[in-house]
Amino acid sequence: MNKFTLILAFVLCGILGVSAQKSAIELFPKKTVEVNLTQSTLTVSDNEETPKFSLNGKNLTAKNIETGTQIDIYSILGAKVHSYVYKGVAETLNLSKGIYIIRAGKYMQKIIL
Repeated sequence: MNKFTLILAFVLCGILGVSAQKSAIELFPKKTVEVNLTQSTLTVSDNEETPKFSLNGKNLTAKNIETGTQIDIYSILGAKVHSYVYKGVAETLNLSKGIYIIRAGKYMQKIIL
């Protein structure tokens, strides 16, 4: 009796398993997607309108800044250490050596003295 039950269970599992596989195949038909890849080059050009700051000794020069723009200089800890209105000429900075953040409107740049 036990042998018969085991064989019957095995046969039923096989039939149900094949049936389940067929229904799964019908529920989730295979679809193919064709993908065509082409080689291209991605380049990033420097935005000429972005403000740029440079140091020459203790003189801070600026490019692409409108006259009258508020310039703020912050320490790396976030404390404002210098502030001025850009007049179109270099600004002399009397700051100790270190890393500073310059802010002109929405633009920021890191400088190292």
